Amino acid sequence: MQPLPTVLPPPALPDGTVPTRPKERQANLERFQAELEFVQCLANPLYLHELHVQKYFDDPAFLEYLKYLEYWRRPAYVRFIVYPTCLVYLTLLGQPRFRERMGDLGFIHDLMRKADRHHETW
Repeated sequence: MQPLPTVLPPPALPDGTVPTRPKERQANLERFQAELEFVQCLANPLYLHELHVQKYFDDPAFLEYLKYLEYWRRPAYVRFIVYPTCLVYLTLLGQPRFRERMGDLGFIHDLMRKADRHHETW
């Protein structure tokens, strides 16, 4: 299992001491960072294909987790998103037909070509 992402410590106080964060706040920051990283991985069609290959889309708990991630659309959170395509794919992953198509490498490459064309003119 991979270690949780590293969260920077709080800035030093004027006297040079570094305050400690409460454990709950530290855990919340690590969860925020991990969920942000995961939701942005959804912008990569090859990553979506790998989730399909590993049968994550067959797991009802994983599909519920994808629904939970919809909170990233709220203004308080969406400002942290660097790859907005992830939110488009997050919506599409709610459709069974789209999840099935993630097993088709031709479809995956088509998504990648369309994304490349979009970013060439963006």
